[in-house]
Amino acid sequence: MERVPIELTEELTDYLGHVTAYAHLKLLEEARWRWLRDLWHESEPAFVLARQELDYRRELLVDDGPAAVEITVERLSRSSFTLAERIVTSGTTLHTTSRAVLVRWDRSERCSTPLGRHELALLARHIG
Repeated sequence: MERVPIELTEELTDYLGHVTAYAHLKLLEEARWRWLRDLWHESEPAFVLARQELDYRRELLVDDGPAAVEITVERLSRSSFTLAERIVTSGTTLHTTSRAVLVRWDRSERCSTPLGRHELALLARHIG
């Protein structure tokens, strides 16, 4: 499992004061992009989100921070991989769980492409 710090700001909240559903998606996307950038040593990792499931476990407030996204690889295939993600605060308080299916993307052909051996090996190190 890897932990990626995320910043909770007032701009992410709604009129009730909690972080919105849209903001959860934005925070998860940013965390996984940063994680893949560092893992694959690519400044702009090419992947697309094929599926995302969210379960809100506990209200998330800006005052709950600092926050982090915990990321674990659940499954690998030829051109896609599934991540289990958790938004946590104070190190242990669980707010949101997510499952995301990502597909390696070929920018020039505008379609999925197989993961390389090196990418698969790096992802395999994070299978939970």
